[in-house]
Amino acid sequence: MLSYNIMINLDYLITGARIIDPESGADFYGAAAVAGDKIAALYPGDAPAVKAARVIDAAGGLLVPGFIDPHAHTDNSQACAEKLLAMGVTSAYSGNCGMSPPDLGAFFAGFEERGYPVNQAEQAGQSTLRRAAGQEDAYAPASPAQIRKMKDLAREAFDAGAAGLSFGLEYNPGTEPEELRALADCAFAAGKAVSIHARASTPEASILEALELCRGGGRVIISHLVYMYSGDGLKRVLELIAGYRARGADVWADSGMYTAFSTLAGSAVFDKVNFARNNFNVNLILAATGKYAGQYLDTKKFQDILEHFPGDSLIYDLGGPEDVLTAYSLPEVMVSTDCMGYPPGQGHPQGAATYPLFFRSLVKEGAGLSLLDALRRCTSIPAKALGYTDRGRVAPGAYADLVVLDWERLRERADFPNRGDPGAAPEGVRHVFVNGQLAVEDERRVPGVLAGRRL
Repeated sequence: MLSYNIMINLDYLITGARIIDPESGADFYGAAAVAGDKIAALYPGDAPAVKAARVIDAAGGLLVPGFIDPHAHTDNSQACAEKLLAMGVTSAYSGNCGMSPPDLGAFFAGFEERGYPVNQAEQAGQSTLRRAAGQEDAYAPASPAQIRKMKDLAREAFDAGAAGLSFGLEYNPGTEPEELRALADCAFAAGKAVSIHARASTPEASILEALELCRGGGRVIISHLVYMYSGDGLKRVLELIAGYRARGADVWADSGMYTAFSTLAGSAVFDKVNFARNNFNVNLILAATGKYAGQYLDTKKFQDILEHFPGDSLIYDLGGPEDVLTAYSLPEVMVSTDCMGYPPGQGHPQGAATYPLFFRSLVKEGAGLSLLDALRRCTSIPAKALGYTDRGRVAPGAYADLVVLDWERLRERADFPNRGDPGAAPEGVRHVFVNGQLAVEDERRVPGVLAGRRL
């Protein structure tokens, strides 16, 4: 038996499971005891003779840590968090791509008052800071006075509980090196990580701009690799990241399971310059939301959306299936969803399908990853990258963020809006615990359980 305190009352005893702790590599058949919000004990072998308020029969399932999503847009979207929870995600790192709530103090107060389905960290976003400092034009550089104001606002956000600082360089083409460096140094001085949605330029130039920030000793997370790079460009980017890591740079990267990205029609991603640079074909743009949801566009529909519905989301595929395998060829690349809130029946399937798709296609179907390696990319590696020492593992004393998977049945059900329901919950995610509370039971959401905490 492994225990951190056996002289306590147990709330749950999870029996009959294959228990895997990705951090230590432990893999054994046994039981796990939960007391309060922590894992109280692990018992190798058959069910122990201990009493608990409730016994959960895992019946041969895999008991693993709750997944940690290092790139989400849950923010104020409970619907997005619910989809993540159904996949086994228990913690989400949000406020990415430069987008965050404007008043983080009020955001966190509301979060703690209402409760939330999953644990959540929120970053301060560059776009939000720019607007608050008076720079409304994404194509214009910030003035020295505006940069000073942005730094002051970032410090206020950190004091309010922001976990890091995110850049959306593709969304803010006017960002000059002075702004990037000043804000990054401000975050590093506060002990915060910086995440970067890279600039729309050549792969080498965009990734080197991000990697050079590490020279100051700070932690940098490169966002959603397969949305930004493809083919030989992606391979060169991975080589550069590996080279910087080998020299001691504190740099990490996340990637999803889709090469088709989704973003707002009115963003800089779909402006004339980017459209020409990326050789976008209007007939290959799939509307994710709005009156054209599920339809491929023509010039007339595209212009209608740009002029009247810039807040609609559009989907475009810039890569190929081999790019996903390439991205995960770099050790320690984390799995991320880029989950956003969408109307029911609309949107991108990434927020409801990423993790089961990852395990099905890259492990179950023999694409090259071992189960242990795959689990690490969803749990212990993001925990390390984000600084969570007591999550992402199955060990006595760790928080009881736990998932029971039915490995044989595990598969995604969500699909693109022209083919199915983008929000359909997966099969095979049997039970999910968040901070010791059972939030998903027998693949069904437990009503009223909002056990997530601010990270």
